[in-house]
Amino acid sequence: MRIAFTPRHWSIRAKGVLVAIGYLLALSGIYSTFTIYLYRREAEQAYDRFEQTARIVAGDLDAYVDNGEQRLRTVTRLPGLAYGLQTIQEARPNAYIPPWTTLHYLFFKSPVFTGGVFLLDRAGKVLWTEPPGLPWHGETLTDIEPVAAMYETRRGIVSAVLAEDRLLARPHVIIGVPVENETGEMQGVLAGIVDLTAIEFRGVLAAVSTTAGRFVEVLDQRGVVLAGTDPSRLFRRSDRYGSDGEKPMLASLSLSRAPWRIVAGQPRSLGLAAVRRLQRALWGIGGALLIVAATIATPILNGFVRSIKQLTQAAETVARGDLTQPVTVGERSDEIGTLARSFELMRVQLSRSRQALEQRLEEREELVQLLMRTNEELKAAQKRLIEAERFAAIGELSAAVAHGIRNPVAGIKAAAQFAALDLPKEHPLCENIADIITETDKLEARIKTLLDFAKPFEPHPRRCRVDAIVGDAVDSLRSQLAARRIEVVIDVDRALPAVAVDYAQIEQVLLALISNAVEAMTEGGRISIRVRSKGGDRLRLEVEDSGPGIRPDQLRRIFDLFFTTKSSGTGMGLAVARKIVERHGGTITVESEVGKGTQFTIELPISRATT
Repeated sequence: MRIAFTPRHWSIRAKGVLVAIGYLLALSGIYSTFTIYLYRREAEQAYDRFEQTARIVAGDLDAYVDNGEQRLRTVTRLPGLAYGLQTIQEARPNAYIPPWTTLHYLFFKSPVFTGGVFLLDRAGKVLWTEPPGLPWHGETLTDIEPVAAMYETRRGIVSAVLAEDRLLARPHVIIGVPVENETGEMQGVLAGIVDLTAIEFRGVLAAVSTTAGRFVEVLDQRGVVLAGTDPSRLFRRSDRYGSDGEKPMLASLSLSRAPWRIVAGQPRSLGLAAVRRLQRALWGIGGALLIVAATIATPILNGFVRSIKQLTQAAETVARGDLTQPVTVGERSDEIGTLARSFELMRVQLSRSRQALEQRLEEREELVQLLMRTNEELKAAQKRLIEAERFAAIGELSAAVAHGIRNPVAGIKAAAQFAALDLPKEHPLCENIADIITETDKLEARIKTLLDFAKPFEPHPRRCRVDAIVGDAVDSLRSQLAARRIEVVIDVDRALPAVAVDYAQIEQVLLALISNAVEAMTEGGRISIRVRSKGGDRLRLEVEDSGPGIRPDQLRRIFDLFFTTKSSGTGMGLAVARKIVERHGGTITVESEVGKGTQFTIELPISRATT
């Protein structure tokens, strides 16, 4: 078997594998070189940033400690301080100790010694404190390790972190200097307490950036965290860097004024995140190299591959539904050319069939649209006819009601008026007769509203208070509410102005809503009536009950004329209420949940003018 080693005898698969291997080798070399370089550069820059941060924090902390230490040394150099200490100690135990006025002045509101300042004699007894009267005044403090160290070494000290003790109930540090006389003999100790939880000390790290996981910590001589950007590590030993499996990048710097050091760092995964982003960019470069490789490899492909690609593209174009592009593969007389000509003939026939089909579809679409318009017009006409029939039925019913009720009502009103004329004004029945006349007037207004429902009518607004309308409506149903054991809660915004509405019509709406709620709550309950201003130009009136609620299938038809769920109802109450609200330019909506109650919401425009 003969094996061909020249490129012109290689298959397309072999050529593709060769190009892919070359791309992978090039990409691997570029990736390795750039990754090593970028990691090294980013790590160096990170260490520089951490060292600079540590240097800044160290400078601020050195200045902080030096400020406190210099203040102590300034006091120890005051004329007569050492002599005064010696005089006090040579006096009898109960001798008077003069106030240290100068010391009080120097330590008034000290920004460093937030835990207080104290002066000790040769035996370690507290002679003076700032602020005065600290609880350990007069006690001997040589049992405290930093204080004992100062008496042993006769040198100043900046202590490590001290836990809670009798000096301070919070973590703190002691800074102290010895008080010596002219001969160098130690007369006592002047020391201050730095409260590590005070804002003055924690403010040293306030300006340190903690983005991308950066952290800074101040460690004492025992490795305990004095201050840091991570509150959870405060006052603990810092021997767990990298304990979670990832060793962070760190930079450390010692202070010149205290035996402490600054550690600044960042988790390696966050610090080198930029390098990883550049790594992803390398993959993009690899993709670009693949395109370049494909471009270089294209001339290697022979005419057979190009013709197959052209034929495939033509097939995909036809598959997408585009039948306008002809199928061509050049001047070929082989099997590919025959296949291309057959495919072109099929494209032409499909194009003709599509044109015929589209023409028929257009004709059918026009017919469907015509039928839809006709159907909509029929539905609208049917709705208007039904509405007209309903209004006609209401007109006939209203006429019958008017002839049957209006005359008796007028007789009752006339009789009440004559009775009022015959009785003196002070008679106790005059108030009842006035109520009868008022109620007959309301009844006449409601009869007129019923008669006007089937024909256009306009409300007759006048300036009135909404709370008065609500009160009258509730008073009219007071006996029914009491009989059903229903509590009524009225919440009306007293700041609402008088508005222009038809008093009787709005009261009729409220009566319809409250009556429905009363009839629904057979075992008692609660009705809440709330009136608020909405946006300053609309009035919002809510009537909410705790009744059984309304089913969703009934809720959609609740405002329909003659729709009712009560055996004795007429189905006109809510329909009339909606028409009244709409005549006032408002809206009425309902929300209900079975078992939880129903809420009607009425919104009316606030109009202060009267007609």
